[in-house]
Amino acid sequence: MARRPTTISVDPDSELARALEEADASPVVLESNGVRYAVTRADEEVSAGYDPAKIKAGLRRFAGLITPDEAERMKELVYRGREEGTRPSDRP
Repeated sequence: MARRPTTISVDPDSELARALEEADASPVVLESNGVRYAVTRADEEVSAGYDPAKIKAGLRRFAGLITPDEAERMKELVYRGREEGTRPSDRP
């Protein structure tokens, strides 16, 4: 199950609120102690337009598009990646 986003209330008279207003609907990146956070405008709840029936219909429509040979190739890549590791050598 997807985790719900954390809501942080911002004082409307704050510098941050003014900066967000200036950004309008474009994406914003906040940085704190070298850690970057992507912020996007959420005018409505993320799941507001979620329709399980449409999702299921879409999955049924695309089911079977991958050939059995392509599926086997993809599985082999996943298993090889698990054995060899997929992270760059300079990353722990």
